[in-house]
Amino acid sequence: MKHSWLLAFVFSAILIVACGDDDSSVFPDSVGDLPSSSAESDDAPDSSGNLPASSAKSSSSAKSSSSTDAKSSSSVTSSSSGTSEYSSSLPKELQCLVECTEACEGETYWHGSDYQMICHGGQWLNLDSMEQANAPSSSSYFDMTNQFNEKVSYGEFTDPRDGQTYRTISMYDGSYYTDSLVFFAENLNFGKMVPGGTVQGDSSKYCYDDDPWYCENGWGGLYTWSRAMNLPSICDSVKLGSEQCPYKFRRDEDGIKIDGEVIHQGLCPEGWHIANDGEWAYLAEKSGGGSSVSYEMGSKVAGFGSKNKYGMSILPVGYWEHTPSGMEHFTNIKMQTFFWLPEQDLKDAEKAKHVNIMSSDMTRGSSRSKYKFAHSIRCVKNY
Repeated sequence: MKHSWLLAFVFSAILIVACGDDDSSVFPDSVGDLPSSSAESDDAPDSSGNLPASSAKSSSSAKSSSSTDAKSSSSVTSSSSGTSEYSSSLPKELQCLVECTEACEGETYWHGSDYQMICHGGQWLNLDSMEQANAPSSSSYFDMTNQFNEKVSYGEFTDPRDGQTYRTISMYDGSYYTDSLVFFAENLNFGKMVPGGTVQGDSSKYCYDDDPWYCENGWGGLYTWSRAMNLPSICDSVKLGSEQCPYKFRRDEDGIKIDGEVIHQGLCPEGWHIANDGEWAYLAEKSGGGSSVSYEMGSKVAGFGSKNKYGMSILPVGYWEHTPSGMEHFTNIKMQTFFWLPEQDLKDAEKAKHVNIMSSDMTRGSSRSKYKFAHSIRCVKNY
């Protein structure tokens, strides 16, 4: 599968097979349009309120395999985890162009005459970019000199649980719920590091690439959803309010939620809560729209942002994932960052809402697996 002539043959064969059935949609328009392996849902926010913090353990997979050095990951496309009815009847060479399955791991093909793609961990990746990401670097770590905007006036908060100090930033806007919203200007970094893929217990976290340097230098910890929410691990698999997970996000004091937001402490310190969907929407509005968040709010470190106007200093932290093919790794550093929201998916008990910030866009309210991903946390002062 390393020659462009085979690609033309493959698509011809697929077209012939697809024409034998009315449902031709099982085949993507091209390999570059393969469906995402992390299906996301845009359900409306959960209508539940906040709950008291509960110390518990979070579910995850067993010990991680060796992590991928993703300092410059370039994921181009990804495929579904199963094998479709049509592709399963095709020769392996044809199946792999339809889906990047475990059987196709390591297979490559030429994308025209420009570059090669490789099937890796359930995703079609740009082979050149992947090799560059794994190449030795003259500098092992990022220069954090410009993490913050020194023209901005920062506050300071010391977490009494571990003595760690965070910079804070106040956003003044009388049209919101309060005269000022006070955010952590750094990702939460609470807990002891455990290797990616091991179960996150009380006061534990992952650090990117299983390297404490990231946690200790502004990138913060990565947490599964139940750990971020400070809930028992069973809540990663069942609905809140169920018999197995008898917790519920409380409503505000008046019994009425404000635009679907909740005030939930989770792993944040006492008096603070996990940034909710409305607060992220506020940051998007301050940035002039979702596509400008990384530019207006992003740190200059790692080339993610360039303005950091308000001092939020958002970093492209990447994330940890357990892929459909069973591989566990840290990925997408320098490309994007995710933040968990205190909201579960209304239709799928194993999914929860998140915010996804990329260099050119921000999405809110989509869903992904609670325990197959580990994301960042930003805290906001209670009001």
